[in-house]
Amino acid sequence: MTAGVTSLIFRWLKQPVVLGYMVAGILVGPHLPFLPTVTDLDNVKTWGEIGVLFVLFSLGLEFSFQKLMRVGGAPAMTAIVQASLVFLFGMLGALALGWKQIDAIFWGGMLCIASTTIIFKVFEERMLKARHFAQLVMGVLIVEDLVAVLLLVILSTVAVSREFVGGELFWVSLRML
Repeated sequence: MTAGVTSLIFRWLKQPVVLGYMVAGILVGPHLPFLPTVTDLDNVKTWGEIGVLFVLFSLGLEFSFQKLMRVGGAPAMTAIVQASLVFLFGMLGALALGWKQIDAIFWGGMLCIASTTIIFKVFEERMLKARHFAQLVMGVLIVEDLVAVLLLVILSTVAVSREFVGGELFWVSLRML
């Protein structure tokens, strides 16, 4: 009911409905003690994962490498440069705050992963998916997601060893490519 009410309010305010869903989740979540909350968090987590799967499935139906190639190499180059810079500055910022090297690496990795599904839903809701700029943005986001998959594999390797070994990281990356 909360999601329905917030989505109506956000639609009336001419804001993305997905933002209303996020606000609804905050309102019924366990972090606001003055409002009635959902008590079965495992059930909520399961349904949330199912919802994300449906959104990702619909995104996958829209995605094709032919579309990505049609928009050209600019999205790929933009995504790689953007993800690299965000990763680097996030890691350097965490190190400057005195974090351990392994924590700084994970922080940089978390920062460089975009929310493709949110942007996809906003473009879909605003009927902008067919516009050229939207296709460029989606191309960048898809390449960022591919970089994120690579990053997740690399970071999971680092998490198992609990240390950062630059040479090993380079060879794992090279083998994956």
